[in-house]
Amino acid sequence: MLEKDVLDKNPQVSFDDIADLDDAKNTLQEAVLLPILMPHYFKGIRRPWRGVLLFGPPGTGKTMLAKAVATQGKTTFFNVSASSLASKWRGESEKLVRILFEMARFYAPSVIFIDEMDSIASKRSSNEHEANRKVKSELLIQMDGANVASSAGGDEKLDESERGKSVLVLAATNRPWDLDEAIRRRLEKRIYIPLPTEEGLRQLFKINLKGIRGGEDISISELLK
Repeated sequence: MLEKDVLDKNPQVSFDDIADLDDAKNTLQEAVLLPILMPHYFKGIRRPWRGVLLFGPPGTGKTMLAKAVATQGKTTFFNVSASSLASKWRGESEKLVRILFEMARFYAPSVIFIDEMDSIASKRSSNEHEANRKVKSELLIQMDGANVASSAGGDEKLDESERGKSVLVLAATNRPWDLDEAIRRRLEKRIYIPLPTEEGLRQLFKINLKGIRGGEDISISELLK
């Protein structure tokens, strides 16, 4: 059931489908795509990031960027929301977290995108429910174990097939200050996704109006006003 909800083997989104955000695209290409496409260059102290956090206002393209990374890196994409990992049964939510990472390792190389990360990994408090603590603990364990093979890329005991089985965690949030500190430390690379500029809005109109015939009196400049 979880596999049906979150697995997307080919998101079919490229960076060209996303307006503006050139800085974020370049950073993702350098920090994420290159290690996926050329893992033999990223060993030892050059190991890839264990996790990446995309943060910024809602509706700015964080999910699209994650899908583009998976598409251009030719990896399996897992699109996860807080509701995908929620269960009313005791112990079931942490079990779903474990199954998610097991699937990601099976389909590796893969990208796990967790939207609204603050919903399942908020700051710890004294009155926090035990179930929430267990989910966070399981998430930390799985994130630590996700890239054992790729991080140990210089270990000759691992064959090439094992080294290529990397699992990248991409998380998104509108409220990075609400994230659990231990989770935030594991999301080593943080990328701000801002609201679009005027030029970004212009590109957005062009992308979404591609292939649509409009009247000669329609002006994108007028639509931007």
